[in-house]
Amino acid sequence: MENKSSGLRGIVVAKKANFFVVESLPNGLISSSLKGKIKTDSFRLLCTLRKRLLHQNVSVLVGDFVSIESIDFHANKAVISHLFPRKSSLERPSVANLTNVIVLLSLQDPTYEMDQASRFLIAAEQSFQQVDLVLTKSDLVKRVEVNKTLGRFQQWGYSPIAISTKTGEGISLLETSLKQASVSVLCGPSGVGKSSLLKYFFPHELISISDLSGKLKRGRNTTRNVELYHLGNGSFVADTPGFNRPDLLIEPKHLQSFFPEIRRQKNSCKFRDCLHLSEPGCGLDLDWERYTQYKKLVREMISYRGPYQVDLGSNLQ
Repeated sequence: MENKSSGLRGIVVAKKANFFVVESLPNGLISSSLKGKIKTDSFRLLCTLRKRLLHQNVSVLVGDFVSIESIDFHANKAVISHLFPRKSSLERPSVANLTNVIVLLSLQDPTYEMDQASRFLIAAEQSFQQVDLVLTKSDLVKRVEVNKTLGRFQQWGYSPIAISTKTGEGISLLETSLKQASVSVLCGPSGVGKSSLLKYFFPHELISISDLSGKLKRGRNTTRNVELYHLGNGSFVADTPGFNRPDLLIEPKHLQSFFPEIRRQKNSCKFRDCLHLSEPGCGLDLDWERYTQYKKLVREMISYRGPYQVDLGSNLQ
């Protein structure tokens, strides 16, 4: 891949089949030849990849910063000519350059399940970015129950926010958090309220993805993909498809890194290769709610990957 590029700089906000929707960035001009030819406000273009990038098997994700050329403003089309290096990425959902992951769980309709909630948080922790927890539909639950659930997740090591798109509770606090990040990824089970939250923040979208796709005069891809929404001041929010049980394929020895309850005790155990399954000499305090699930997941990982290098003996009984 070439180190230099020319054209307009933008961010990929959606991917539809073999096409990419790119939104221009403020001060995104790289080539002076385009000055005076474009609008001052951000806009979106439907793009294909330059053949050179296709031959190099370059993979472009939503959230990638790119340079675009061969711009046709009449048709709202262009060509991606360069992919800038990523600072971070998430495999599922596939998002590049994220800065924080927000896990949404519903307090009611549907009520979250402990195993499900924990799996989403562990999957989010694998991004190695800031992980925040938001509890939706607080208007459907009594205040005492909301406070009880907030306290439960605080014990897990998070600082959850309870919100309601009906009453507006917690929305301003969440918005402040979103505007402090570059790319926030919303994820959670189906029906948790992501769509309602997005409609609350983005009641009027400037250019719809379907309108851009229609300019190609082709059939539209109905598969639901990741999509970015511009919140302003260079902050984007990524909507992701809902799914109910994230797959966790993690080395057993690495799983502990994704539990805040273990991370905050990092100096309690003197053994670097300890799995904290009650091994002799393990100094970890095991009196926390998710410890039973942690042990269960370690067993799953060992079973999936085959015999582990360490002889666990009776610890797996």
